[in-house]
Amino acid sequence: MSLVQENDQWRIFSSPVKHIIPNIGLRIEFPESGKVFAYSCDTEPCPQVVQLANNADVLIHEAAGASLGHTDATQAGKIAEGAGADSLYLIHYPNGRLKDNDIVAKASQEFNGPVRLAEDFMEFEF
Repeated sequence: MSLVQENDQWRIFSSPVKHIIPNIGLRIEFPESGKVFAYSCDTEPCPQVVQLANNADVLIHEAAGASLGHTDATQAGKIAEGAGADSLYLIHYPNGRLKDNDIVAKASQEFNGPVRLAEDFMEFEF
C-alpha cells in the first residue's frame, strides 16, 4: 500500500489488486474524524484489499461474481469481515441475474456488519 497524496484533511493510499488488467484499490483516511473509506475496483479476493479496508468505516466492494478478476458477494462479505470493516456497500453486481436481497444476503453470510447495495451518486460524510 502506497501513500499517493495527503493534506491536512485526508490521506489517500492505493495498492494494486488482482484483475485481468492493471487495477488499484483505494483507502482514504480522514485524520480529523479518524474515519476511513476503502474502495475496491474490479478484483479477485487478495490480501491487498483486506489491507486497504483494514478497520474501514465504509468499504465499497465490487460483487460481479466469482470469475477471473472479480469477486462475488459472499467473497466481498468475507473480505469485509476479515478487514474489520464497519459497513459494506456492494457495487458492480450482476444486475438482473440475482435479486438485490439475494446479493445482500450472500454478503451477510460472511459479514456481521450492515450490507447495502451502493447507489449512483451516494454521498458519505467523514
